[in-house]
Amino acid sequence: MALFSERYGYLSPRTVIIREQITEQIQNSIYNWITKVYNENCYSPDFDFRALEHYIWVYFLDQRIDEYKRQNDIIRRYILNEKFVWFRKLDLIEVVYEQLVKMSPKIQIFTEYLNNEFERHNFAYRLVDGRIVEITSEEEIKAVEQALITPIDGVRTHLQTALKHLSASQNEPDYRNSIKESISAVECYCRTIIGENSLGKALNKMEANGITLNTTLKSAFEKLYGYTNNPDTGIRHALIDDTNIPTSAEATYMLVTCSAFINYLNTKNI
Repeated sequence: MALFSERYGYLSPRTVIIREQITEQIQNSIYNWITKVYNENCYSPDFDFRALEHYIWVYFLDQRIDEYKRQNDIIRRYILNEKFVWFRKLDLIEVVYEQLVKMSPKIQIFTEYLNNEFERHNFAYRLVDGRIVEITSEEEIKAVEQALITPIDGVRTHLQTALKHLSASQNEPDYRNSIKESISAVECYCRTIIGENSLGKALNKMEANGITLNTTLKSAFEKLYGYTNNPDTGIRHALIDDTNIPTSAEATYMLVTCSAFINYLNTKNI
């Protein structure tokens, strides 16, 4: 029988922001990255894919040199092999990149392709200058989880809707509406607890009632709220052009930030 969360479409931040695991979709993206590298370089005189695989066989997999000749498609088979843990597959990306720098003038194009795929699937990591770096931490995911247990129905609904719009399981993730729902969760909190519809008025009312907020923090959140009202983002107003269309990165950032701000307000015992 389907559980409550499945019946009503609720999502966990951990099923939306993928961290410390590699889903089938991400695995396929890494596989396609290697395939793309091969297909677009195979006729280059400086590109030797067998030499790359030989290096991986000996220096990454630590296998015997004389057994290499019987192997085929080493890198892609490793990526698809479920017995290898997720972080070793990210190690493999770094090692492959290190060798590709010496072999392919198109390395930056391939890096952009892989990072675009990671972003499309809400993977919490990116390839930067040959190293895999984490862009969404465990603490940030916990902030969203904590905000989701806020006892205000409207706040939870807005955050869940933000997650749904962000989710890569959707055919077309909607980053603009994800951001809108994240900031609406904060507005809902302010309206329910403080009695003000707008964030600016709520912040001022809190201070008038003796609830002191850090000046810099208050200013920063007012600016973030202003960002959602900019007509060039298309978040709360009709989109003027596609110059500043929000991406997965902005949507994730706003979800985490709004969740953290709700948690912060909860500590004020409002």
